[in-house]
Amino acid sequence: MGQPRLDTRPFEAIPRELAARLRPYTRQDGAPEGGQDFLDGFCSLIEDPQSAREHVASRCVDLGRQLAREGRDLADVHGRLRRSGRAVWRTLNGAVDALDLDRAVLGHIAEAHFGYLDAVSELVARGHDAETSGTADAQHRRRTRLLALLLADPGTGPNAGVDADAVGEAARSAGWDPPRTAAVVNLHPRDVTDREFPPMPPDVLVDVDGAEPCLLLPDPDGPGRLRLLEPLLPRWIVAVGPTVPLSRAAESARWAREAALLARRGTLPHHEVIRTIDHVPTLVVFQAQDLIEQLAAERLAPLNELTPVQAERLSETLLALLENRFNATEVGELLHIHPQTVRYRLRHLEELFGDELRDPRRCLEIEMILHARAQERPQGKESYSE
Repeated sequence: MGQPRLDTRPFEAIPRELAARLRPYTRQDGAPEGGQDFLDGFCSLIEDPQSAREHVASRCVDLGRQLAREGRDLADVHGRLRRSGRAVWRTLNGAVDALDLDRAVLGHIAEAHFGYLDAVSELVARGHDAETSGTADAQHRRRTRLLALLLADPGTGPNAGVDADAVGEAARSAGWDPPRTAAVVNLHPRDVTDREFPPMPPDVLVDVDGAEPCLLLPDPDGPGRLRLLEPLLPRWIVAVGPTVPLSRAAESARWAREAALLARRGTLPHHEVIRTIDHVPTLVVFQAQDLIEQLAAERLAPLNELTPVQAERLSETLLALLENRFNATEVGELLHIHPQTVRYRLRHLEELFGDELRDPRRCLEIEMILHARAQERPQGKESYSE
């Protein structure tokens, strides 16, 4: 194992009897997982720095091995150590007044604490690496853990955001170079019993065993990057979120998830790689589907006077007119009808809707509603359950 890089001189400068006075604080409630062991080792080094040194080092290495056997990623381990280290410092700060420590002793305690934290981190990592070194399963766990960290909900408030330190440690542990931009790809098996997955380049992070299979594609706008996903199509529905900075990968994942859900419902085509950026109107409309339906009852009320067949025909024509700037020739080609038929239907629509068809805002609202209803019609016969 070799000598740990632990400088015991700050511990030797701390009065040994202080350890007995500190120990009651190691048993306080509220310490993070492993926090009491962390504090107990710190007190042992105050009591007898030289003899406790090897014992504490051995315990740290054993802890690293144990955590590796439990499947805990090294980044998770370091996060646990940071929380324990902060708990130690809060405990020591809280004990200053009660123990009547002078400034010099407090300085030695601070120096000892930070050296101790560095040494423990090194030794736990050494034990973890010794247990997992060179195994494919270990590498897979590290990369899966990294992907989970990148996709974690950043939350809200002043402390919101990705834990950059944890991500950096996880990336180093996984041997992965963080890219400038990335896109998250949501994957849904066409057959739940068949999750065969083709090889991917080493810079692509993949997790197809979790509850929500996905991958992270670095630099997705580079030449040929999206073509990497085409071999997945026979077995997977593939929805690619927008390209974002790596720190915002969770946002890309959210939109990819929405697109995949619409594809499974038949709203979006599912036999091709679905780029969310190509379906923004549909995604936005379906995010506000309840509101759109409430608006539709008012904006499309004039069509209630018609038979269902007439309403369907005029709705289709109105949407085509709105999307093609009321150009009868283009709408006729799109709907495969004569331009004069388009003009006849337009006059009927003007009778029904009146000045609303001259109001750009009303036209935009009606177009959104009609677009949403058009997209609700399944584009294929297949459907996929959650």
